[in-house]
Amino acid sequence: MTPKLSLAFLLSVLQYFSFAQSQDIDKTISVDNRERQFLIHLPPSFKTKKSLPVIFAFHGGGGEYKKTIRYYNLTGLADENGYIVVYPNAINKAWSMHGVSSRVKNIDNNVDDVKFISTLLDYLIANYKADNKHVFCTGISRGGIFSLFLAWQLSDRITAIAPVCASIPQAISTMYSFKHPTPVLLINGTEDPLISYNGGAGKFNGRNEGSETANMMPTEELISKIKQLNNCTSNAVVTNLPDNDQHDGCTATSYYYSCNNASVELLKVIHGGHTWPGGFQYLPKMIIGKTCKDFNAEEKIFEFFKKIK
Repeated sequence: MTPKLSLAFLLSVLQYFSFAQSQDIDKTISVDNRERQFLIHLPPSFKTKKSLPVIFAFHGGGGEYKKTIRYYNLTGLADENGYIVVYPNAINKAWSMHGVSSRVKNIDNNVDDVKFISTLLDYLIANYKADNKHVFCTGISRGGIFSLFLAWQLSDRITAIAPVCASIPQAISTMYSFKHPTPVLLINGTEDPLISYNGGAGKFNGRNEGSETANMMPTEELISKIKQLNNCTSNAVVTNLPDNDQHDGCTATSYYYSCNNASVELLKVIHGGHTWPGGFQYLPKMIIGKTCKDFNAEEKIFEFFKKIK
Protein backbone atom coordinates (compact mmCIF):
# COMPACT_ATOMS: atom_id res chain seq x y z
CA MET A 1 0.00 0.00 0.00
CA THR A 2 1.41 3.36 -1.06
CA PRO A 3 1.68 6.25 1.45
CA LYS A 4 -1.11 8.11 -0.36
CA LEU A 5 -3.43 5.13 -0.21
CA SER A 6 -2.54 4.57 3.43
CA LEU A 7 -3.43 8.17 4.27
CA ALA A 8 -6.69 7.99 2.30
CA PHE A 9 -7.59 4.75 4.00
CA LEU A 10 -6.84 6.23 7.42
CA LEU A 11 -8.95 9.31 6.72
CA SER A 12 -11.89 7.20 5.55
CA VAL A 13 -11.68 5.10 8.71
CA LEU A 14 -11.56 8.20 10.91
CA GLN A 15 -14.49 9.69 9.01
CA TYR A 16 -16.48 6.48 9.48
CA PHE A 17 -15.91 6.45 13.22
CA SER A 18 -16.72 10.17 13.51
CA PHE A 19 -20.07 9.42 11.84
CA ALA A 20 -20.66 6.43 14.11
CA GLN A 21 -20.17 8.20 17.44
CA SER A 22 -22.73 10.08 19.47
CA GLN A 23 -21.93 13.47 20.98
CA ASP A 24 -22.86 15.39 24.11
CA ILE A 25 -22.53 19.15 23.72
CA ASP A 26 -22.87 21.52 26.69
CA LYS A 27 -24.19 24.91 25.51
CA THR A 28 -25.72 28.20 26.60
CA ILE A 29 -28.17 30.51 24.88
CA SER A 30 -29.25 34.02 25.82
CA VAL A 31 -32.97 34.50 26.54
CA ASP A 32 -34.25 37.76 28.05
CA ASN A 33 -30.66 38.72 28.92
CA ARG A 34 -30.14 35.51 30.89
CA GLU A 35 -27.63 32.84 29.99
CA ARG A 36 -29.59 29.59 29.85
CA GLN A 37 -27.81 26.24 30.02
CA PHE A 38 -28.64 23.06 28.14
CA LEU A 39 -26.95 19.90 26.93
CA ILE A 40 -27.59 18.36 23.50
CA HIS A 41 -27.14 14.65 22.88
CA LEU A 42 -26.66 13.91 19.17
CA PRO A 43 -27.07 10.31 17.96
CA PRO A 44 -24.55 8.66 15.59
CA SER A 45 -26.97 9.20 12.68
CA PHE A 46 -26.85 12.99 13.13
CA LYS A 47 -24.34 13.62 10.33
CA THR A 48 -26.18 11.44 7.81
CA LYS A 49 -29.77 12.67 8.32
CA LYS A 50 -31.51 15.81 7.08
CA SER A 51 -33.64 16.10 10.22
CA LEU A 52 -34.17 14.21 13.45
CA PRO A 53 -36.93 14.06 16.05
CA VAL A 54 -36.08 15.84 19.29
CA ILE A 55 -36.97 15.04 22.89
CA PHE A 56 -36.82 17.71 25.59
CA ALA A 57 -36.01 15.95 28.87
CA PHE A 58 -36.89 18.21 31.80
CA HIS A 59 -35.40 17.64 35.24
CA GLY A 60 -37.60 17.62 38.33
CA GLY A 61 -37.83 20.36 40.94
CA GLY A 62 -34.58 20.64 42.85
CA GLY A 63 -32.72 18.80 40.07
CA GLU A 64 -30.38 19.91 37.33
CA TYR A 65 -29.85 19.03 33.71
CA LYS A 66 -26.65 16.97 33.73
CA LYS A 67 -27.76 14.70 36.56
CA THR A 68 -30.91 13.94 34.59
CA ILE A 69 -28.95 12.11 31.88
CA ARG A 70 -28.13 9.08 34.01
CA TYR A 71 -31.49 8.98 35.77
CA TYR A 72 -33.67 9.03 32.62
CA ASN A 73 -31.37 6.67 30.70
CA LEU A 74 -32.46 7.93 27.28
CA THR A 75 -29.06 7.86 25.56
CA GLY A 76 -28.95 4.27 24.30
CA LEU A 77 -32.47 4.40 22.88
CA ALA A 78 -31.83 7.81 21.31
CA ASP A 79 -28.75 6.45 19.56
CA GLU A 80 -30.57 3.31 18.44
CA ASN A 81 -33.58 5.18 17.07
CA GLY A 82 -31.94 8.39 15.82
CA TYR A 83 -33.33 10.98 18.24
CA ILE A 84 -31.79 14.19 19.51
CA VAL A 85 -32.23 14.56 23.27
CA VAL A 86 -31.98 18.00 24.86
CA TYR A 87 -31.57 18.54 28.62
CA PRO A 88 -32.42 22.16 29.48
CA ASN A 89 -31.59 23.64 32.89
CA ALA A 90 -34.06 25.62 34.99
CA ILE A 91 -33.22 28.77 36.93
CA ASN A 92 -32.89 27.99 40.63
CA LYS A 93 -33.69 24.30 39.90
CA ALA A 94 -37.41 24.88 39.27
CA TRP A 95 -39.35 25.39 36.03
CA SER A 96 -41.35 28.61 36.21
CA MET A 97 -45.07 28.08 35.64
CA HIS A 98 -47.26 30.92 36.82
CA GLY A 99 -49.70 29.73 39.45
CA VAL A 100 -48.11 26.31 39.97
CA SER A 101 -46.61 25.83 43.40
CA SER A 102 -42.95 24.88 43.82
CA ARG A 103 -40.98 23.55 46.77
CA VAL A 104 -38.33 26.14 45.81
CA LYS A 105 -38.87 29.23 47.94
CA ASN A 106 -38.73 32.66 46.33
CA ILE A 107 -38.95 31.21 42.82
CA ASP A 108 -38.26 33.89 40.20
CA ASN A 109 -41.59 34.31 38.43
CA ASN A 110 -39.97 36.76 36.00
CA VAL A 111 -38.33 33.81 34.26
CA ASP A 112 -40.19 32.92 31.06
CA ASP A 113 -39.41 29.23 30.61
CA VAL A 114 -41.96 28.81 27.81
CA LYS A 115 -40.05 31.43 25.83
CA PHE A 116 -36.78 29.68 26.74
CA ILE A 117 -37.97 26.39 25.25
CA SER A 118 -39.45 28.05 22.16
CA THR A 119 -36.21 29.97 21.55
CA LEU A 120 -34.16 26.85 22.17
CA LEU A 121 -36.29 24.92 19.68
CA ASP A 122 -35.65 27.60 17.05
CA TYR A 123 -31.93 27.25 17.76
CA LEU A 124 -32.06 23.45 17.43
CA ILE A 125 -33.94 23.63 14.14
CA ALA A 126 -31.47 26.17 12.72
CA ASN A 127 -28.27 24.52 13.95
CA TYR A 128 -28.86 20.86 14.81
CA LYS A 129 -31.39 19.52 12.29
CA ALA A 130 -34.25 19.21 14.78
CA ASP A 131 -37.49 18.22 13.06
CA ASN A 132 -40.13 20.79 13.97
CA LYS A 133 -42.88 18.23 13.26
CA HIS A 134 -41.55 15.76 15.83
CA VAL A 135 -40.98 17.67 19.06
CA PHE A 136 -41.51 15.65 22.23
CA CYS A 137 -41.33 16.39 25.97
CA THR A 138 -40.81 14.20 29.00
CA GLY A 139 -39.71 14.57 32.60
CA ILE A 140 -40.53 13.52 36.12
CA SER A 141 -42.31 15.53 38.84
CA ARG A 142 -42.00 19.27 38.04
CA GLY A 143 -40.39 18.24 34.74
CA GLY A 144 -43.53 16.24 33.98
CA ILE A 145 -45.79 19.10 35.07
CA PHE A 146 -43.78 21.40 32.78
CA SER A 147 -44.29 18.94 29.90
CA LEU A 148 -48.05 19.16 30.47
CA PHE A 149 -47.77 22.95 30.77
CA LEU A 150 -45.91 23.23 27.44
CA ALA A 151 -48.50 21.06 25.67
CA TRP A 152 -50.91 23.87 26.62
CA GLN A 153 -48.80 27.04 26.44
CA LEU A 154 -46.64 25.98 23.48
CA SER A 155 -49.22 23.72 21.88
CA ASP A 156 -48.52 24.82 18.31
CA ARG A 157 -44.93 23.54 18.61
CA ILE A 158 -45.22 20.42 20.78
CA THR A 159 -46.08 17.16 19.03
CA ALA A 160 -46.54 14.83 22.01
CA ILE A 161 -45.60 14.46 25.68
CA ALA A 162 -44.81 11.71 28.17
CA PRO A 163 -44.87 13.09 31.72
CA VAL A 164 -43.97 10.90 34.71
CA CYS A 165 -45.36 11.45 38.24
CA ALA A 166 -47.25 14.54 37.14
CA SER A 167 -50.58 16.32 36.90
CA ILE A 168 -51.90 19.87 36.52
CA PRO A 169 -53.45 22.14 39.17
CA GLN A 170 -57.22 22.13 39.49
CA ALA A 171 -57.11 25.93 39.17
CA ILE A 172 -56.00 25.78 35.52
CA SER A 173 -58.05 22.73 34.51
CA THR A 174 -60.88 24.76 32.98
CA MET A 175 -58.42 26.80 30.89
CA TYR A 176 -56.17 23.88 29.94
CA SER A 177 -56.39 23.10 26.23
CA PHE A 178 -54.50 22.01 23.10
CA LYS A 179 -54.42 23.78 19.74
CA HIS A 180 -54.25 20.37 18.06
CA PRO A 181 -54.94 16.81 19.24
CA THR A 182 -51.84 15.89 21.25
CA PRO A 183 -50.74 12.34 22.06
CA VAL A 184 -50.05 11.91 25.78
CA LEU A 185 -48.47 9.07 27.75
CA LEU A 186 -48.84 9.56 31.51
CA ILE A 187 -46.95 7.33 33.97
CA ASN A 188 -48.21 7.78 37.54
CA GLY A 189 -47.88 5.75 40.73
CA THR A 190 -50.90 5.12 42.96
CA GLU A 191 -48.85 5.67 46.13
CA ASP A 192 -46.94 8.75 45.03
CA PRO A 193 -46.71 10.90 48.18
CA LEU A 194 -45.68 14.09 46.32
CA ILE A 195 -48.03 14.16 43.32
CA SER A 196 -50.98 12.22 44.68
CA TYR A 197 -52.67 9.87 42.21
CA ASN A 198 -56.01 10.89 43.71
CA GLY A 199 -55.26 14.61 43.56
CA GLY A 200 -54.69 17.27 46.19
CA ALA A 201 -51.57 18.96 47.49
CA GLY A 202 -49.34 15.99 48.20
CA LYS A 203 -46.49 15.77 50.67
CA PHE A 204 -43.98 18.68 50.76
CA ASN A 205 -45.99 20.54 48.13
CA GLY A 206 -47.57 23.43 50.03
CA ARG A 207 -47.74 26.73 48.21
CA ASN A 208 -45.17 29.48 48.73
CA GLU A 209 -47.31 32.39 47.54
CA GLY A 210 -50.98 33.25 47.55
CA SER A 211 -51.05 33.14 43.74
CA GLU A 212 -49.70 29.56 43.63
CA THR A 213 -51.63 26.33 43.95
CA ALA A 214 -50.60 22.78 44.77
CA ASN A 215 -54.10 21.32 44.52
CA MET A 216 -53.54 18.89 41.64
CA MET A 217 -56.07 17.07 39.47
CA PRO A 218 -56.56 13.36 40.15
CA THR A 219 -54.74 11.29 37.53
CA GLU A 220 -57.84 9.67 36.05
CA GLU A 221 -59.66 13.02 35.82
CA LEU A 222 -56.66 14.41 33.94
CA ILE A 223 -56.74 11.49 31.50
CA SER A 224 -60.47 12.11 30.94
CA LYS A 225 -59.71 15.79 30.31
CA ILE A 226 -57.00 14.95 27.76
CA LYS A 227 -59.26 12.44 26.01
CA GLN A 228 -61.90 15.18 25.72
CA LEU A 229 -59.35 17.62 24.26
CA ASN A 230 -58.35 14.97 21.71
CA ASN A 231 -62.00 14.28 20.77
CA CYS A 232 -61.47 10.71 21.86
CA THR A 233 -64.44 8.36 22.22
CA SER A 234 -62.63 5.01 22.14
CA ASN A 235 -62.72 2.59 25.04
CA ALA A 236 -59.52 1.67 26.83
CA VAL A 237 -57.50 -1.34 25.80
CA VAL A 238 -56.44 -2.62 29.22
CA THR A 239 -53.20 -4.58 29.52
CA ASN A 240 -51.60 -5.85 32.69
CA LEU A 241 -47.83 -5.58 32.29
CA PRO A 242 -45.79 -8.65 33.26
CA ASP A 243 -44.76 -8.67 36.93
CA ASN A 244 -41.09 -9.01 36.04
CA ASP A 245 -39.85 -8.19 39.54
CA GLN A 246 -42.01 -9.82 42.18
CA HIS A 247 -39.95 -8.26 44.96
CA ASP A 248 -40.49 -4.57 44.12
CA GLY A 249 -43.96 -4.38 45.68
CA CYS A 250 -45.46 -2.92 42.48
CA THR A 251 -47.39 -3.97 39.40
CA ALA A 252 -48.48 -1.92 36.38
CA THR A 253 -51.50 -1.69 34.09
CA SER A 254 -51.76 0.12 30.75
CA TYR A 255 -54.96 1.91 29.72
CA TYR A 256 -54.55 2.72 26.03
CA TYR A 257 -57.01 4.87 24.03
CA SER A 258 -56.39 4.91 20.27
CA CYS A 259 -58.00 8.37 19.71
CA ASN A 260 -57.30 8.25 15.97
CA ASN A 261 -53.93 10.00 15.47
CA ALA A 262 -53.63 11.36 19.02
CA SER A 263 -53.49 8.33 21.29
CA VAL A 264 -53.70 8.66 25.07
CA GLU A 265 -52.17 6.14 27.45
CA LEU A 266 -52.12 5.88 31.21
CA LEU A 267 -49.53 3.58 32.74
CA LYS A 268 -50.92 3.08 36.24
CA VAL A 269 -48.14 1.90 38.54
CA ILE A 270 -49.99 0.16 41.36
CA HIS A 271 -48.21 0.84 44.68
CA GLY A 272 -45.60 2.87 42.77
CA GLY A 273 -44.13 6.05 44.25
CA HIS A 274 -42.64 9.31 43.06
CA THR A 275 -40.07 7.46 40.99
CA TRP A 276 -38.93 6.68 37.44
CA PRO A 277 -39.94 3.04 36.75
CA GLY A 278 -36.86 0.95 36.08
CA GLY A 279 -34.64 3.66 37.59
CA PHE A 280 -32.85 3.74 40.90
CA GLN A 281 -34.27 4.49 44.35
CA TYR A 282 -32.86 8.02 44.64
CA LEU A 283 -34.37 8.65 48.10
CA PRO A 284 -35.71 6.28 50.80
CA LYS A 285 -39.11 4.66 50.23
CA MET A 286 -40.48 6.38 53.32
CA ILE A 287 -40.02 9.74 51.51
CA ILE A 288 -40.81 9.01 47.85
CA GLY A 289 -42.36 5.53 47.79
CA LYS A 290 -41.39 2.46 45.78
CA THR A 291 -39.59 2.20 42.45
CA CYS A 292 -41.32 -0.21 40.07
CA LYS A 293 -38.90 -2.58 38.37
CA ASP A 294 -41.40 -4.34 36.10
CA PHE A 295 -40.68 -2.03 33.15
CA ASN A 296 -38.39 0.83 32.15
CA ALA A 297 -40.09 4.19 31.72
CA GLU A 298 -37.69 5.25 28.98
CA GLU A 299 -38.55 2.20 26.87
CA LYS A 300 -42.28 2.91 27.14
CA ILE A 301 -41.66 6.57 26.28
CA PHE A 302 -39.72 5.74 23.11
CA GLU A 303 -42.27 3.09 22.16
CA PHE A 304 -45.00 5.73 22.44
CA PHE A 305 -43.16 8.50 20.56
CA LYS A 306 -42.06 6.19 17.75
CA LYS A 307 -45.69 5.50 16.82
CA ILE A 308 -46.23 9.17 15.97
CA LYS A 309 -45.74 9.81 12.28
